[in-house]
Amino acid sequence: MNIFRILSSNDGSINEPNVSSFLAYLLDPNEDHGISSLLLQEILNDIIEIDDEFLTKIKFSNRITDLSKYSGYSINIIPELSVNLEKKGKRKRRDIDIIIEITDNKTNELIYSICLENKITDSSINKNDSQLEDELIGLENYYSESEQNPEIYIIYLTPSPSNLSRDSFKKLDYNKKYHLFWDNDSNSIFNKLIRIFNNERDGLIDPINNQSSYLIKSFLSFIKTNFKSYIEERKEKLEKKSYGKPVIDLLKDFSSTLEMDKEYKIDFIRNKFSEYVLSISGIELHNTTRNAHIVLSTVNERNRGHYNVKRADNERKNIFYYPNNTKKTIKLFSPKIDLETKVYFRGDDEIEFIKLKTLIENNLC
Repeated sequence: MNIFRILSSNDGSINEPNVSSFLAYLLDPNEDHGISSLLLQEILNDIIEIDDEFLTKIKFSNRITDLSKYSGYSINIIPELSVNLEKKGKRKRRDIDIIIEITDNKTNELIYSICLENKITDSSINKNDSQLEDELIGLENYYSESEQNPEIYIIYLTPSPSNLSRDSFKKLDYNKKYHLFWDNDSNSIFNKLIRIFNNERDGLIDPINNQSSYLIKSFLSFIKTNFKSYIEERKEKLEKKSYGKPVIDLLKDFSSTLEMDKEYKIDFIRNKFSEYVLSISGIELHNTTRNAHIVLSTVNERNRGHYNVKRADNERKNIFYYPNNTKKTIKLFSPKIDLETKVYFRGDDEIEFIKLKTLIENNLC
C-alpha cells in the first residue's frame, strides 16, 4: 500500500502543488519527519559544487554546515509565495513553489533565499515561458520592499534530464542557479533520500522513526512511478501493451497528419483516428476510449475537466478546439486562433477555464 498513489487515484487529488508541499515538509528541519536538515544540506552541497564562492557563509570544510533547528541558523520554508513582477501597480504576479530562507542567528540577518521551482512532468514545462526569470525579478522586488538583501539562488527541479528541461533552465541568464532532478540522475532527489537511508543503515546518522521511514519510502516509490496513481499506471500499461503507447500520445501523433487551418467533422476525426490506431498497432481502438480522448484534447470542451486535465497549458492534451458553438467540427489548436477561446481544465474544486489571450500574456502558451 502506498498512500501517495492511493490518494492520487480517482480524481487525481495529488498534483504538483501537493508534491511541492510534501517536499517543503521534508526540507524543513523544524518538522517531525526524522531527517532533520539532511535533505536540505544534500541539495545545497550541489550548489557549492558549481562555484566555491557560493553559499560561503554556511560552509565548513567545503561542505554545507549543520542547518538543524539546534544549529546557529534558522531555516524558514515558505510554500507558494506570491511575488509581484512590477514594483508599481502590482498587477502581474507569479507563485513560487518553495522559498528556503536562511538566517544567521548571531546577527539576525537573512543571508540566503533559495527559490525552488518544481515540475513533476515535462508536459508542465513551457518552452517559451519566462517563469524562472519572472520569479527572480519577483523575489528581488519582494525583498526590496522589506529592505532585506539576501543572496538569491534559483533551483529548478524537473522530472529527469531532458532537452526540454535543460533548454528551459539555460534560458535563465543568472549564475546562481542549479538544475535538480527528481530521478534518473546521480544527484536526484530520489538518490539523495536513498543515501540518507543508507547512512542510517550504516549508523552514520540517528535512526529515522518507523512512521517517517514508511512515509518517505512510499514517496520514493511515488517518484519512481513518475508521480502516477495506481489507476493511471495501470491504464497506461494496458494502453502501451495494446497499442504501443498511451492513446493520448497516439492522438497527438495522428494530429500531425492533419492540416492546421482545415475544419474537420467530428465523425471524420473519430473514424480516421480509429483507422490510424489500427494501422499502427494492429488493434482496434474501443470507441468509448477514442471518444473520451477526443473530448479531453479539445480545449474549449468543458467536459474535458472530468477527464483529469489539470492544467490549461498542457501541451500534450491541448490538440483540438471547436471553431463554432455547434461542436460538430474541430480544428487543430494553436496560439494563433481566436484569443477569446476558453481553455478548460480541472481546478482544485471545480472545472475552470482561462482565455487563450491570458495564457499567451502569461507566456504559458
